[in-house]
Amino acid sequence: SPRRVLALIVTVFVLRALLAIAIVPPWQNPDEPQHFAWVHSVAHPAESGSPEQIDLGLERGILRSMSAHGWWRHYDEPEPTPFPEDFSEIPVHIFRLENPPRIYYFLGAAGLVLASPDSLVAEYYLLRWMALALAVATVLCIWAGARRLFGVQVAAGATLLTALHPQFVLMSTAVNPDVLVYFCGAVVWWQGARLLTGDSVVASMGPMLCASVVGFFAKRSGASLVLMLLVVPVLAGRFGRLGTLRVTRRSASGLVGGVALVGLGTIFWVGQGVSWLTEYGAYLTSLRMGPFLNSESSGLEWWTFFQRFSVGLFDSSWLVAGWLRYPAPASWLLIVRLLTAGAVVGCLIGARRPGMVQWRAGLALAGVLVVIQVAAVYGGLYARGFDGQGRFLFSVIGPFMVLFWVGIHSWWPRRAWPVVSAGLLSVMFALDIAGWLGVLVPAYAR
Repeated sequence: SPRRVLALIVTVFVLRALLAIAIVPPWQNPDEPQHFAWVHSVAHPAESGSPEQIDLGLERGILRSMSAHGWWRHYDEPEPTPFPEDFSEIPVHIFRLENPPRIYYFLGAAGLVLASPDSLVAEYYLLRWMALALAVATVLCIWAGARRLFGVQVAAGATLLTALHPQFVLMSTAVNPDVLVYFCGAVVWWQGARLLTGDSVVASMGPMLCASVVGFFAKRSGASLVLMLLVVPVLAGRFGRLGTLRVTRRSASGLVGGVALVGLGTIFWVGQGVSWLTEYGAYLTSLRMGPFLNSESSGLEWWTFFQRFSVGLFDSSWLVAGWLRYPAPASWLLIVRLLTAGAVVGCLIGARRPGMVQWRAGLALAGVLVVIQVAAVYGGLYARGFDGQGRFLFSVIGPFMVLFWVGIHSWWPRRAWPVVSAGLLSVMFALDIAGWLGVLVPAYAR
């Protein structure tokens, strides 16, 4: 039963996420202090006057909580003396967010207002639970899109690989707008699959438009979703599966909801002022090179930074816990590198096989979405001299895992696929256990 398979996969994912919430202490996921500060300020504007005003008391409380939970020890630094009183005293580690996109903070603040936690740490854990709820919805969308394009077996394999992905489960329990962008990316994948399989254009594009707008207004890393929104219909037309423009009650409701969401997003956007529009537009369109890539840098410096960025991006997309302080062992990372390389080559080979011709549209959609996101990460981080962080790739983790699953299987004849599936899942399960026992538990359970 597909429903039972999906229920089992979701159960596996939730159990791993609960383990992450129980083991990983507060503030150990990237940029959580400043994101939490914004959510708290939106939920309790009376304390600071408005979210834009700096609440030194809140920052002091967050820093003390970080100290109580060993943040400096996990960062592998001595705790500063004298102890900082606000974020401005440790700018190397924490930067204040100035007028960021607001949708995630409004959602988090709504949860805090409704639940009314009685302490700062209780608020923090409530936001982690809300992140997990979004992550479960993300997994469901990944399943729905993969099943549409590839059938139940591929959907089960790719979704289970997602559920067993160690870095994804860590970010799925983080107080960070990334989790909202991941969900929006999964919706784009699902609705793109619907469009490529002949569903109504209105019924598919409405939710896709909503997801792209929300992702765009959630975080800058969600800007790539807008390009995906434009490319998916082109792919549907290219493969001759563009659905009709029939308007049903369901599709009309989706269209109205999409238009309403676009209007709401515009209100949020305009409400944040023209200055935010200017800053956001400049960030998205600027291609100025970073400190390692300026005109005075030599070719060797350029190549060295490219290598460092690419290795860091790949490794942290699988398992580098904390604030990039607890990497997986070299042998662990070598295995996933070899599997990923094999999957990429397998997809290129398999797409040409007559027996997989029915999957070409799905492979094209997955490949295009992954390429767009990878290009966006290189354009947004590498071109500005920042180190690579794999968490920014997770808005397309569903398409990536589909390519991973199909690519590995493409090396083998179909009659061997059940054995290949069992072997691949066994390897990934063993890697997951090794990641917990070899990295996460030793780092945090002490």
